[in-house]
Formats: sequence, C-alpha cells, structure tokens
Amino acid sequence: MSLNHFLRGKTMVLIVMAALFLGLAFFGSRYDSRGGASGPTCRIKIYGKCYRDQEVQRMAQFFVISRQLFFVEFAMSLFGENRLDGDPTDFVTNLIVLRKAGEQLGIEPTTEEAKEAIRNAPVFSMQPGLTDADLEANLLSPRGMTMADLVQLGKDYLTWRKIADLLDAGNSPVPIEIEKAYVRNNQQFTASVAEFLRENFVDKVELTDEKVKTYYDENLGRELPDGTKELYSDEKRGLLMVKFAPPAETEEMTAEKKAEQKLAFNTRVNEIYAHLADDETKFAELAKKAAANPENNFEITTKAIPPFSMETPAEEIKGKEEILNDLFSGARGTEPGRSVTVPYPQEDGGFLMFQITEIVEPQELTLDQAREQIKKAIEARESNLLVNEAATDARAKMLEALEAGKPVAEAAKVAGTELKALEPFTKNSPPAKVDSAGQLVQAALQTQPGSVSEVLPMTLGKGYQFLFVDKVELVESKDEPSRKDTLRNAASGEYRRAIFQAWLRQRLADAGISRDGPVVPEGMLGEPEEG
Repeated sequence: MSLNHFLRGKTMVLIVMAALFLGLAFFGSRYDSRGGASGPTCRIKIYGKCYRDQEVQRMAQFFVISRQLFFVEFAMSLFGENRLDGDPTDFVTNLIVLRKAGEQLGIEPTTEEAKEAIRNAPVFSMQPGLTDADLEANLLSPRGMTMADLVQLGKDYLTWRKIADLLDAGNSPVPIEIEKAYVRNNQQFTASVAEFLRENFVDKVELTDEKVKTYYDENLGRELPDGTKELYSDEKRGLLMVKFAPPAETEEMTAEKKAEQKLAFNTRVNEIYAHLADDETKFAELAKKAAANPENNFEITTKAIPPFSMETPAEEIKGKEEILNDLFSGARGTEPGRSVTVPYPQEDGGFLMFQITEIVEPQELTLDQAREQIKKAIEARESNLLVNEAATDARAKMLEALEAGKPVAEAAKVAGTELKALEPFTKNSPPAKVDSAGQLVQAALQTQPGSVSEVLPMTLGKGYQFLFVDKVELVESKDEPSRKDTLRNAASGEYRRAIFQAWLRQRLADAGISRDGPVVPEGMLGEPEEG
C-alpha cells in the first residue's frame, strides 16, 4: 500500500476537485467581520487570531482520525487524559499551540517523513489490507478531509513526538519505586465482601402526602448539577431534518468505481452543507432547492420533526446518541451560527443533517404532575440512607468483634451480615463478576489483613458494601524480570506524559486563549466506520 498512489491517474482529478470543494465548504474566509447570518466571528481566539465555527469543527476531525489510526497517546495528550466528556475543543486549541511551538522550535517534518509516520500507524498492522481508497472513502471523505490532511496529521504527530523526546531527555525511573509498584501489582488478596442492597430497604420507607408536599415546596426549581431545574418538564427541541441517501451501487461496478462514486457523493454532500450553513435563516428554502436540483444524482429528503425531549427522542434519532448529544448541547440553539449541524455519516453510507427550528423551554410542574416523580425521589433518598446506616452499623460491629479477637465467622454473625467469598485476586486481575471490582481492589490495597475496609457505594445506587481482607501474599512468578521492565517503561511513559502536560499548560497560558464554551458540541464527532 502506498500513500503516493493517489497522485496518479484518474484519482488525481478526484482528489484535486474534492480538496477544492471541501476547502470551500469548510473554510470559507478565515476571517469574517460581517457577523450576520454567518454567526459569531470568533469561536476560538488564540495568539490573537480568530477561528470560526466551521474551521474549528474541521480541525476537530483530526481528533477522530488520529484515534482511528490508533495514535491514541497523541490524541489523548492533546484532548486531555482525564476528560470524561466528548468535547474536543481542548484538542483543537492544543493542536494549534503544538503547531506554533513546532514552528518556533524549528521542528519541520518533511512530507515523506509524515507519510512514513502514517504508514507505521498501528491501524495498518491491525488491518493489513487497508488501502488509500479505504482511508479516503471511509475515514477522510465523510469528515470533509483529504489525503493532504492525513499528511498534515503525520507532521503534527512527529512534532508532538519530537517535543516530548526533548522534554523527556535524561528521564530514568527510581529503582525503589519500581520495586514498590511490582509488589503492589502482584500481591494476591484473599478476601470476602458484605453487600447491603438498597432494594431491600425500599419497603421500609414511609410515604405520606405531607412528605410529598414538603419535598415539592423545598425542591421546586432547585438547580441540579446538570444545569436543569428539579420538578420542571424536560426541554424539547423541534428540527428540520435533511437526509442524503447514497446512490445505488450496481453489480457491474468495480471496487474503484464504487470508491469514486462514494467520494463524489461525499464531496457533493459537503458542498451542499456549506451552502446550507452559509445562511441558516434560509436553511429550509435552500434544502428544498437542493432536493429538487436534478444535478444531484441521489435522493435528498426533508422532514419537519415536532419538538421532543432528550429522554424521549424522535423515531428518526433513536439510538443515535452522538446526534442527540449534539442537538441538545448548550452550544446549539435556534439563532444563526448555532442551529445547523454538520452532516452525520450513517451506516448505509448516507448522511443526516439537522437545523434546530424550535426550543420549548422547561415548564414548572404542578404538585399533581410531579407526585409520582417525587415519590420515587423520596423512596430513593430515604432507602439509601437506611441501607447506608445498616452497612455502617454492621461494619462497626464487625470491626469491634475482630479487634476483640473473635474469628471472622463469629464477627460477621455479631454484625448480622453474611460474607461472600471472592476468588483470590490481584491489582492486575480484579475479582470477576463482582460489583465495583476496581473499587474493591483499591480498598484491599488500603486495608490491613484481618480487618475490614470502609463502607463503599455500589454502582448505580444499588447499595453499599465493605471488604474483609483475610490475607495478603506476594505471588512469585518467573515473569518477574519482564514485568519489572514493563513497569519501568510505564513509569517512563507516565513521567513523559506529565512533563509534556506541564509544558503544554505553560504554552497555553502564554497563548492568550479565549473561547465561547464547548464550541464543538459534545458528541458531534461520531465515529465513522472503520476502513
């Protein structure tokens, strides 16, 4: 497989046309001082330069592509290793900072070096038959990207690696820390767990009209962690959906013809997207014109979708979490510059695109409307208190009995609980088929043999549990040398990541960054099909 083949033959024409049209579709003018229908001028401002919505969204595609190539460490070091959401805006700002730093440090990977870096990406060893046509059709084109963008990603990757190498020079893990880590990872625990399930305490909750009324009065309109208000109806959003159906493939078509047709379809969809997004106030009118245009050799349909909530999505969006998250993102609205989504690739090769046409704000619920919701909340709250009290009391009694020298079976009986034996486990091999196994491992690491852990919450509010650790022993292994080598490499990697993040934070502080919230809505980067 060669990354140079797309520069030859018929494919050259397709690539040049695709690059031209996609450049127009996604970039437009780099600076837009007109405002108006094109929306806000600056979505991100960094080093005194403004980046518009479409430009930011396009740069965010590098995050998805790098993950698809399995450049995982590169992607996550720029995305943020401890992030729990899906907003890639930090990746975009960090990528801009990385490129600027590379220029200042004189790090200039060549095109051939970048191509070689891409050739060595893990995805090619995992999928030996992967070709340029696969990359273009399945990974790049659906995201409005070209092979030239892939080469740029290779340069970004090499710049990141070179800077990390410079920062990491002379790093060496401390031997005693490797020994401690080896013991921590390979000591084996013999333990058992006591579980207290909340469902067993629900019947003990007393529900009265007075409790319901008090809850309503005290919690109506209370702001929740997600920014919504308690005892309010769900926000609803109405849409105009545009569906692009891919042209049919025939049995006579060769693989090359199919790839060319798919590339042409993807390119045309992105042209239409750019036209529709250029003036969102005329979205419906422009969408109908595109559907009626005989030059489009594929079906385009539009459909108005009445307002629905995120909890009860419209039929057309059920199961499409990335689209749903985008549509209900705080970065979306009905105003120009916020209402139109990017085209979302679908399993059949087509695309879905949406405009938010209406937002129905949450409304205050009456006491009668909220009654069942309140009852469930009271049951959950009070049964959780009851089960926590039971677990805490049992732990205290068992600990007291153990400290008095009683055998574990007798101590459990005194505490009024049953212990469920676990299979012996280590940090690297947590107990199987057990709730919160990772949490139990951490508790075991902090608990002395012959004693009990603190009370631990179970997942999904199911209840509470605590661990009794019987004994701890180091398991001898013939693989000890190789395992220690692995730990040394891991320690070096952790130090490398930590020092790179510290360097990046300083660069960000010097970059003068400003942005307007999550300018790339969480979930808008739904994973494309793999090549």
